[in-house]
Amino acid sequence: MTALVESGYTCPVPAPRIARNLGLFLAVLGPGLITATVDNDSGGIATYSLAGAQYGYGLLWTAIPICILLILTMEMSARLAVVTQKGLSDLIREEFGVKATGWLLLLVLLANMGTAASEFAGIASALGIVGGYAGLKITWLGKALIPALVFLIWVLVVKADYRRLEKVFLLLVLFYVCYVLAAIYAKPDWGAAVKALVIPTFVNEPNYIFSMVGMIGTTVTPWMYFYLNATMVEKGITPEEYRFARWDVIISAITTNVVAVFIVVACAATLWVAKIKVTSIDEVGLALVPFAKGHASLLFATGLFGASLFGAMILPVSTSFAICEAMGWEHGLSKRWSEAPAFYGIFTLILVVGGGIVLIPGAPLLFIMRLSQVAQGIVLPIFLFFLIRLASSERILGARRNAGWLNAVAWGAAVLLTALSAYLLISPLVLRR
Repeated sequence: MTALVESGYTCPVPAPRIARNLGLFLAVLGPGLITATVDNDSGGIATYSLAGAQYGYGLLWTAIPICILLILTMEMSARLAVVTQKGLSDLIREEFGVKATGWLLLLVLLANMGTAASEFAGIASALGIVGGYAGLKITWLGKALIPALVFLIWVLVVKADYRRLEKVFLLLVLFYVCYVLAAIYAKPDWGAAVKALVIPTFVNEPNYIFSMVGMIGTTVTPWMYFYLNATMVEKGITPEEYRFARWDVIISAITTNVVAVFIVVACAATLWVAKIKVTSIDEVGLALVPFAKGHASLLFATGLFGASLFGAMILPVSTSFAICEAMGWEHGLSKRWSEAPAFYGIFTLILVVGGGIVLIPGAPLLFIMRLSQVAQGIVLPIFLFFLIRLASSERILGARRNAGWLNAVAWGAAVLLTALSAYLLISPLVLRR
């Protein structure tokens, strides 16, 4: 050894640990980012934009509790997937029986069909905004393109293998940059926005409460946990890699809430400041035309189109995962149709029904978006009961079960969300003049 040193020989330096960890994180990245990002779908964008247009920066503070709830619940779902290597539906069936699982999945199926329809409603609205910007009334064109888009989505999901499909999903994440740019072009009062973000305010008014409930309820939805869990199992993430998967979840939850903040800010800095009254997502997009030389309107429509297209892909897939796992049928995006006919059959059914609902003459697009959120609100408290019970089980997770403080926070959040969901259901009666 001394001779080697004296001769000038030096041992190769191992790659820095930080570079290795970064590589592992990038390899694991995907399920959390895709799941959290799709949370800002057409219904979410409608809720955030109307909140900004009607109440300015006043509802920005909800982004912080939303982010905390999202991180806690997504982390539980991811931990269950990595430790057990089983889907949520599998675990629910094993722990709570076939009957309970069947009722839960029936509710999830009905809610997700409505949400899939809301995604296509968002696509039609986005194309209508573009037509209005150009001075043309082409709302009909948005609906006319839906059959072609349904076919395109079907081909992408059924024919592409999972690795390629995940790259398509990650590419669609870039559409959300449009909302960041729209907010910057709007030149908001950033000081007022930051203050509203960290200092909660409350207005004792039914419409304000409804918007607040919508801001929270539109983000935490049952379908996302089935998708996150299933794709982590599909990707083969191991317990040794879980710390990287956890960061995928945490960073993604923060990112999706940052995007939501920018949507609110963009509409607050333009429509609310100018006192422009809007009641639908189409009106929001068209009302943005005079601002920032039209950039705000086009960016808003582009983001809505991308988000709705993204959601229209993920929602049917997540439902197929949930049902096939529970029934013990072959499933997975890496499988062919001949290997998993039920999985792709359910996906196709939801896709066609969702697109078909929007094609009904006179279909109220905004109502479809809002109704889908109410449906998700009905299912959410029931689903959280199962999720927290599973993540708290020592028999299932062993030492990786929920800590005592996490259980206390999780059950408190479940009670709060139950109350919010209940209000979301009765709010039409409360708001009726």
